[in-house]
Amino acid sequence: MPRTLVLGLCAGYFLVLLDVTVVNVALPQIGSDLRAGQSGMAGVVNAYTLVLAALLLPFGVCGDRWGHRRVVVLGFLCFFLGSLACSLSPTIELLVAARALQGVGAAATMAGTLAMLSESAVDDWERSRLVGLWAALGGIALPLGPLLGGLLVDLGSWRAVFWLNLPIIVAALVPIIVHHPASPRLVPGSGDAARETGRSESSHPSRIRLALACLVAGLLNFCVLGTLFLLTQHLQDVRGLSPFQAGLATLPALVPLPFFGALSGTISNRLGVWRTSALGLIVAGVGLGLMGLTVSGPSLWGLSLTLVVWAIGVGVLMPAIVAAAMHALPERPGFASGAGSTARNLGGAVGVAVFAALH
Repeated sequence: MPRTLVLGLCAGYFLVLLDVTVVNVALPQIGSDLRAGQSGMAGVVNAYTLVLAALLLPFGVCGDRWGHRRVVVLGFLCFFLGSLACSLSPTIELLVAARALQGVGAAATMAGTLAMLSESAVDDWERSRLVGLWAALGGIALPLGPLLGGLLVDLGSWRAVFWLNLPIIVAALVPIIVHHPASPRLVPGSGDAARETGRSESSHPSRIRLALACLVAGLLNFCVLGTLFLLTQHLQDVRGLSPFQAGLATLPALVPLPFFGALSGTISNRLGVWRTSALGLIVAGVGLGLMGLTVSGPSLWGLSLTLVVWAIGVGVLMPAIVAAAMHALPERPGFASGAGSTARNLGGAVGVAVFAALH
């Protein structure tokens, strides 16, 4: 697969994660400019994330039947129109509707880009490498989003947060449109051979492996997003840090993710995706345990070091468990991608809700 095409597909995942985090810092200015209350600002966030979570699996299945390239192009176009509409919205109601259109584009883009990368791989070795790269480049958006969003809001306005998407989408779409995809695989519903595949899958242990990968991925995001939610609250409510200072204090938990995401693909090709997942889980568990011992300590340095250990484990585990889901059903990459992504999004949403209730 051409490098420009790989980068274009990875840019899709980057955009999806970027628009989860970059908008948060713009919410106070959005509320002031559009005279929106807390419910309106919550709608700006939820309209995107809820639509994204709801449509991941349907778009994955559509890609398996009609081609993932079509789904990706549709996703980028919806993302472009949604971002443009967000930047021009004169009222909070129209902004929420435009964010929902962004969510449609994000779901198609996230499910389709991962499926295209998996479908193009000639073997499990290349699939692990491409998934690791996809997760690594996308993961850059997590630490970059709040910082970039804050800079754009300070230098311009909240509308600049949405203008940022437009050139990235155009640059990503060019190689996706120019390069033709590989020959399509047979999928259930497209002929007699495909129906045989569908029958064999129903009793095959690959379904169990996919379900296990989705369960681990959901629990991973449950713990990661729930922990980060509690940590940022602790840093502000207990330690008295400002929101910006709290954001800087959590950077050690985010910065290692893209670097170890790329490394995870290499480790997976040596140890296998499940052993690599187990290794990442052990390291993340050690980091989480150390975090519990240092979070109330007199200095933030100890907490920062434990956050790095935790992030290394998460950085290794996340791409490996995504690759495990894609390995489970390589003949149906859209379904596997949609199922895994849905599990991660739902796990994260439930994690924040549960941890918030415990707080």
